Amino acid sequence: MKLPRPNSSGSGDGECDCLPRPDSPADSAPALTTYVLRYRDAWFGMEKRVAFEAEDVAAALVMMEREPIGDWAELTQDGEIICRRGHEPGGATDYWVVD
Repeated sequence: MKLPRPNSSGSGDGECDCLPRPDSPADSAPALTTYVLRYRDAWFGMEKRVAFEAEDVAAALVMMEREPIGDWAELTQDGEIICRRGHEPGGATDYWVVD
C-alpha cells in the first residue's frame, strides 16, 4: 500500500496529497505476457491460433473461455506448452492440464 506523500504544490490544506499515486506511469500498468492459444475450432473443424496478452496464466484461461474450442487445445508461452485441454468421456466437463 502506498502512503500519501507531501504535495510539492504547497496546497493550503495541510500540504499533504491524500490520494496515493504511482511513482511513475510504468508502475501503474501490470506486466503483460504474450500467450498463443492453438486449438481445433468447434464450428469449422480447422486449426486456429490466437495470440493475446494477459497478466498471468489464470487470466489467460479466463480470456480463452470465449473461443469455440473443439476436441483439443494447447496454450503456449514463448513456444513452450503451458497447459492442454483434457476431456472426459461421456460429455463430462472439460478441464485444463498444466504441463
